[in-house]
Order: sequence, then C-alpha cells, then structure tokens
Amino acid sequence: MGGALEPIVIRGTSPLVLVAPHGGRRDYEQRRWGSAPLKVNDLHTASLTEELAAATGASALINARLDRNDVDLNRISSAHDCAPEFLELLGDLLSLALARYGHATVLTVHGWNVIQPAVDLGFGCTQGAPLGGSAAVSPAFAAAALPALVRACAARGIAATAGARYPARGRENLVQLFTPRHRADPRPQVRRIAELGAQADAVQLELGAPLRWPGDWRRRLVEACVTTVPALLRPEAHATSEPLPPASMKTKGRRHTLELFGGEASGLVAVDRDGARLLLLPPDGTLVLFTGERTGGEPPGRVGGLDVDPGEGGTVRVRFAGPMLRFADSTPFLDLERGLAGATIVQEAAISLDFVPLHASSAGSTEFGTVRGVAALDGASLSLDGSGFSTAGAGPTVWPRVRASLDLGDGGRLALTVALDGGPASGFLCRDGRHLPVMEAGARVGAGDDPLDGLVLDVVIDGGDRLRIRPEPVHRLPVVRGGAPAPVRLVYACCSLSPGSRLAGWCEIGGF
Repeated sequence: MGGALEPIVIRGTSPLVLVAPHGGRRDYEQRRWGSAPLKVNDLHTASLTEELAAATGASALINARLDRNDVDLNRISSAHDCAPEFLELLGDLLSLALARYGHATVLTVHGWNVIQPAVDLGFGCTQGAPLGGSAAVSPAFAAAALPALVRACAARGIAATAGARYPARGRENLVQLFTPRHRADPRPQVRRIAELGAQADAVQLELGAPLRWPGDWRRRLVEACVTTVPALLRPEAHATSEPLPPASMKTKGRRHTLELFGGEASGLVAVDRDGARLLLLPPDGTLVLFTGERTGGEPPGRVGGLDVDPGEGGTVRVRFAGPMLRFADSTPFLDLERGLAGATIVQEAAISLDFVPLHASSAGSTEFGTVRGVAALDGASLSLDGSGFSTAGAGPTVWPRVRASLDLGDGGRLALTVALDGGPASGFLCRDGRHLPVMEAGARVGAGDDPLDGLVLDVVIDGGDRLRIRPEPVHRLPVVRGGAPAPVRLVYACCSLSPGSRLAGWCEIGGF
C-alpha cells in the first residue's frame, strides 16, 4: 500500500540537518475513504527539502515515498517500531554534524494545509513557557535564531509565528527527541538520538501550501531560510535587542458569509472565529480557493490576505490579495490529498467585492442584494458582478438539513432551512422590501450519491402563499468533514431554477 521507505539521504557541508518525515504520497488507486478520513501526506515537502539543502549546504533525510497512513515517521514510536532505519539514518546525520562542528541545528519540514503564505515554528513547547526542561531549543536560540527567521519571513510577505498552532510539544513528536524527555528511553535508537540531541537545537516548520508548491512564494521561503542560516547555526553570535514578542491572542471573529451567484462566476466567502475561506467557481469548471487560519493579533474580519468588513446598513466589503490554489474540478474535498496533488498555484490573486443589500438592514441581519466585483488571477480578469446573499452570525444548526438562498425571478427571494428529520423549518421570503416568514416547508431529496438530483422544496409563506421550487444544480461542491465519530457529508451547489437559465442562488444538503 504505502511501499518501502527508500529515503533520500543528503550529506551536507554544514551543521544544519533537514528532515521531511511526511513527504510521501499514498497510492490513490488503492486508498479510499473508509470510516474515518485518511491523513494527508505533506505534499511537495520532499522536493522543497532538497531545494533547501542545496541552497544552505545542509544534510537531509527525506521520506519521498512512504505513506504516513502506513507509518507516521513524525511519531517516535511508529518510526521505531515500523521504520527503524529512519531513526538510524537520522542518528548518523546528527553524529556526522556533531563530529565536525560540535553542534547541530535540525529543521523538520511539514505541510500545513492552509492556502496562505504562513509558517508556524514549533520548538517543543508553547511560546512564553520556560525553556529549561521542555523546549527543543536553547535560550540563546530562542532569543536570536527564532526572531531572525520570523523577521526574514515577514520581510518577504510570509506570516511567521512561534508555536501558535503547531508547537511540537506532543510526547511522540519527532522534535521531542531534542528535549530532555527521552534521554533515558529504554530503546537504544531513541536514546541515541535523544543523547545527541542535547547538543542540538530543533524546530518544526509547519508550512502553508503556497510555501511548498513550486513558484515565487517557495522561492521567498528559501531566501528567508538562507538569510537566517548564520543565526540558526550560531545564535549566540547574533543576539538581538528585538527578541520574539509574546504570542498574540487569537481574535475571536464573528461569523459572516457571502454567497455570490447570477454573474460570470459563482462563489462563497466565509469568515469565522477560527479562520476564513474564499472560493470561486469560474465558468470553465475549475475551483479557485483560499483557506486560512487565524494566527493571532489580526482584526476580527481579517484572516491572511482576506478582509471581510461589514458596513452600515448591511453592506459588506471584501478584499483579498495573495496566493490561491486552482483545482481542475470542484471535488477536492472528497479526498483532500488527491485534490491537492492535482492543484496548481495562483501566485497572485487580487479580488474586490462590494455587497449592497436590496434594502437597508440592521447589522447582523440576513439579506439578499447585489454584488459588484472583479478577480484578477495571475493577471487574468474575471467579473464577479451579480447577486449575493449575506448572513452575519451563526445560522440554524439542525442536522440533517437542506438550506437554500434563491432568487425566484419574480421579484421574490427565498431564504430557507429545512430539517430533514421532520423538525421545524425556518426562513423568509423577501418581497417588496419585506421579510415574510416561512410557516411550513418540506424537502424531497434525490436518491443515491447525489441528493441534489431531483431536489424539490415545498414552502408555505405567512399569508398562505405556496411555493414549489425545483433547483437545478450547476456547480456542485461536495465535502466530507472529519472531526466526528463518522465523517459528515455535505453538498453545496450553485443552482438555476430551470435548465440553461441563469444562476439563481445556492443550496446545501448536509448530514445525510
């Protein structure tokens, strides 16, 4: 299934040692979603690590083949029990560096599956914790080398944090071999590296997708690392008056979503307490995507290069600048690694959107309106003019459910949530500047793998009006979400109300 280890071993000319434990790739023809999601291999970390080694003169140990679902080489016990040669080779590279230089600096290279130019530096404990017994770096390294790398990244437009998201403090994390934790371990291979690790500093680099994919953003990362090599190798000679600042508190932003439809492209924008997403579905059938996580200190509406700013009367201003990923179709979330493996990077995207509600509303309301905007994707322009549906705050949390936001084409616009287990429906019909409540509603979903195929909505509006709506999916976005005892299936779709007609809005079926 995952194959043999077959590592790439580079013996360099400096005390820098690079390790890429998750650079393999699974066999896509054999692996399938089961009762739980598969772990994603850290795509492009193998070739990136080779490039870093060539640029810095570092030694390197690179897993270029073995699937982490078979053997997770970043877990000490897994590596010891299932791939002991990996630990042997790492010990040999450390011994070589220490014999020549008396000290080593180890960087483990990982993938963080956000589409933002960001890196989190893990050194065995959270930022601000005492370094004595729990960190994989010395106080001198924390005071000089880490701030130098953060500054070098920031100078190139890369957000760098220290242990904000991935501090590498779990007992089984490979970086823990460079703390005192395993120096009396009964396993000889583990104890050997832990004893050698007393003369080394170790940092985990958790790298967003743009920094791993070949291109300008990866070049910027390599430049930042090359610039920082003197401080990484001799931190005591590069003391600074600007040490690493205390970790910023993560902003707990309020949830806001904006759905785009009716124009040349459809799209979704969402920002919440943890992160943000922006996706576009151009008419060529591709998917262009940004995802980001909060790293601390940003305003409530900003995540990475995305800024969502609700204004007076229900208006919303959206601006984005930075890299995105382009997928050949809209199905990458069914198997994230397979989707990422076929993705290409949009090096520079600039997106401008302005939403104006059909009638002025109070902050926090849910409204239909018009959208004016444009996207420039590596210089190619895409109009985003059309209609929109804006929602502030959390919506109904019933599961399983159907949710729809549709322009009915007769001056009415329907916002609807229907519980598929017989629970109550909620929503409104927007007509003539008024919101008429939904009194009753039912949904008949399609059979088989596509519940949107044959979807019918029956709705009773306050006052007695009855509506029967048959949305026709045009752009489907299926998603499988982990984090639960069993994966949750959802399908989002931008729909028309008859074959060949303009896009009228979005439907979602979830929890089926």
